[in-house]
Amino acid sequence: MKKVYYKFLIILIIIGTGLSLFLNSNYFIKSQNWKYSEGTNIGDWLEQNSLEIQNRIIISKNVKAKIYFCYGKKLVIENIETGEKGYYVNKD
Repeated sequence: MKKVYYKFLIILIIIGTGLSLFLNSNYFIKSQNWKYSEGTNIGDWLEQNSLEIQNRIIISKNVKAKIYFCYGKKLVIENIETGEKGYYVNKD
């Protein structure tokens, strides 16, 4: 019984890690449309055609921000200059 439990737990950890890595990938973040919610603002809309990501840094018009974390429906960024966090909501 313990072997089945541990195998199931390992499978859940692998799936959770894979999902977390995908949601935080440049591909996923760039392919979504993000609407400003609160905190630091680098633009009202971060859309696919106006968004550039290099080394987990979002370059939008005149501002650069580091990707802090993405939960799938919510994107957390950090302004490089001020260190202030900003939140964006996924509109796709």
